[in-house]
Amino acid sequence: MLSQSIHHQNSMMGAALQGQSARVDAIQNNIANAETPRFTARRVDFEAALSDAIDDFRSTGNLDLSRARPATSFQNPGARFRLDGNNVDVEREMVALFIQSVRYDVMVNSVMHNSRMLGMVLSGR
Repeated sequence: MLSQSIHHQNSMMGAALQGQSARVDAIQNNIANAETPRFTARRVDFEAALSDAIDDFRSTGNLDLSRARPATSFQNPGARFRLDGNNVDVEREMVALFIQSVRYDVMVNSVMHNSRMLGMVLSGR
């Protein structure tokens, strides 16, 4: 039972890490294309789908993360910041990149901590 619980927790953290990684990729792509005419910034959403999968797990006991995949969409497609049609706000993207990197680091540290704790339990310490 403990190993199944740890497996589920690690699976959820893995899905969250994939979402965070996809978001960082989109932000970096936005920054890289800040000077590209008619480029529309993208954003990644995954929290709602992951939350729904976790809620389903709590009610059914079945963990299905297949629909908790990151979804990429256009960020404010109607908003234009420049005459060339590019809507990337570099300052906003840099702040978002910093926030996402901190979140990612926290999640990785949590997974590493869980792995160390599991190792201690399995080794009998």
